[in-house]
Amino acid sequence: MEILIESTKDFEKDLEKFTDTEKFKLIKEMNRYFQILSSEDKESFYENSEQFRNIKLNHFYDSTIYSLKINDEQRVILTIDDDPIFGCILVTLFRLVNTAEAHKAYNAVAEIIYQDFTVEENQETEVHCC
Repeated sequence: MEILIESTKDFEKDLEKFTDTEKFKLIKEMNRYFQILSSEDKESFYENSEQFRNIKLNHFYDSTIYSLKINDEQRVILTIDDDPIFGCILVTLFRLVNTAEAHKAYNAVAEIIYQDFTVEENQETEVHCC
């Protein structure tokens, strides 16, 4: 399946903080993951990404936002959406952040892109007894 990649101004601004050599390495690693995403072995992609929050949208849709581990120091906050009409996977790059900032950036992006949805957190309730 074809991969269509879009990036936001915030992502581009984050990327500009790196040297040309670092940018090349980061982009090369991202492209490697996106090739995996378009293959039959998508599980390899999801093994290196995670959803920090379990978000359910309007009872019908699940969140498509992920934090992708690029290397030990950097994470990309992105969305992955299948487009069955055009037969492609749309990847939108929102942020490129240090690992320590990933949760904060993830939550900020989620708040922006899901502001028009009713959001429910699907969290298991833990019961502790005596």
